[in-house]
Amino acid sequence: MNVLTHKCLGVKVLAVFTILVFSQASFGWAQVDAAQIEQILKENKELRDIVGQLTEKVDNLEGRVAKTEVAPQAAQVAGAAPAVEEGHGILLTKGGNIYMDGFVDTSFNWNFVTPNVAPGGTFATANSTIRSFDREADTFDLNAIQLNFWRPAPDDGGVGFRTEFTYGTDAGVIESAGFLGGTDELSIQEAFVDIKIPVGSGLTVWAGKFATLFGAEVIENFMNWNASRSLLFNNAIPFTHTGVRAMYNWLDGKVSTTVGLVNGWDNVIDNNKPKDVEAQLKWAPNENFSIGQNFMVGSQIADDRSDNRWLFDTVATWKALPKLTLMANYDYGTEERLGKISPSLEGGPADWQGYALYAKYDLTDKIAVAARWEQFWDDQSVRIGTSDQLWEMTYTLEYKAFENLITRLEYRHDHANSNNLGPKTFDIDSVAGGTENNQDTVGVSFIYLFG
Repeated sequence: MNVLTHKCLGVKVLAVFTILVFSQASFGWAQVDAAQIEQILKENKELRDIVGQLTEKVDNLEGRVAKTEVAPQAAQVAGAAPAVEEGHGILLTKGGNIYMDGFVDTSFNWNFVTPNVAPGGTFATANSTIRSFDREADTFDLNAIQLNFWRPAPDDGGVGFRTEFTYGTDAGVIESAGFLGGTDELSIQEAFVDIKIPVGSGLTVWAGKFATLFGAEVIENFMNWNASRSLLFNNAIPFTHTGVRAMYNWLDGKVSTTVGLVNGWDNVIDNNKPKDVEAQLKWAPNENFSIGQNFMVGSQIADDRSDNRWLFDTVATWKALPKLTLMANYDYGTEERLGKISPSLEGGPADWQGYALYAKYDLTDKIAVAARWEQFWDDQSVRIGTSDQLWEMTYTLEYKAFENLITRLEYRHDHANSNNLGPKTFDIDSVAGGTENNQDTVGVSFIYLFG
């Protein structure tokens, strides 16, 4: 208790003592006339009013003292930034609170065949062209540093936003054509306006750049079951779209529908006038099972209005046991008259398809094991280059050392029916044993979550 607080208490005690003295004054005098008694009562009332005013001022002073003692501590923690209550976002603005979170994803990948890229390649070593996110071999890698800023749209109607900034080797994989000059280090993965329209269960509209509806996996690797991405995620589907998307839930959220109009596959600036149509129908009758069907159609050839690319994607998830979850993904794509950009096809169509099966088992709250088996067919070699059939199997051990730290140890085997996986020499086109059709890799990754 400081000096000012002592003085405040002293004033209170003196005031109460004065009231008591004057209140009992009539009992201390032997004889007083009526006029004197009336005067004493009048003075007594005035003193009571003064004491009330003093008491109110003392309470105000005590409040100021308390704030003065707390303020330096808050300033020391927050620095120059305005103080923000916990759980109320990182920035208070006139339109509402802005929130932030993100992650740091780093890894080491070792390839048993120690491949090398052809002269002029971007990287000194590479696992193969079919693996995009974990493409480097025998090196430490900063995969991604991601910062997300968002303000959710109010449920009763209103506007919010979301932006996601990614820095690292993953950024060069996901970056859309026609944006940021094609840099390999930085990508604005998502940036859209979030609009909630109070109609029925609530109509949500996104306008801007957002992640694709397709696939069982996502760009943010901590949400996936395995450390490496699947063949389907790398080669069968797009990563992002730019346009407008509308979402609506039915039957208390058991059925969800999405429709969108976008520029195309991984294009911020469209390469032709027609827009692609995307759609999703998802059914989740309970918390243990869900199945979704995704569809997309539109031309991807520059200045082409009639030759469309069609994509069908199915994802099903089933929690078979309290600790065991299974997932399946199937993709089929076809494109009309790809001969316009691939003369070997003589103007004909091309198609590709594949499936992936997943299983994850939680040994404890901190330890889980996951497996993935998949095959991918590309008969005209329009998605994966020199090979027309791939398969792989992946086994991952995950350990959450802390609540916000995910560590993974992973073994993966890739196989192709032609030798394009891991060139052992610089002569990548050699037919005399210069390439491999099998490769085995071991990877270790650390993902730190914050926010």
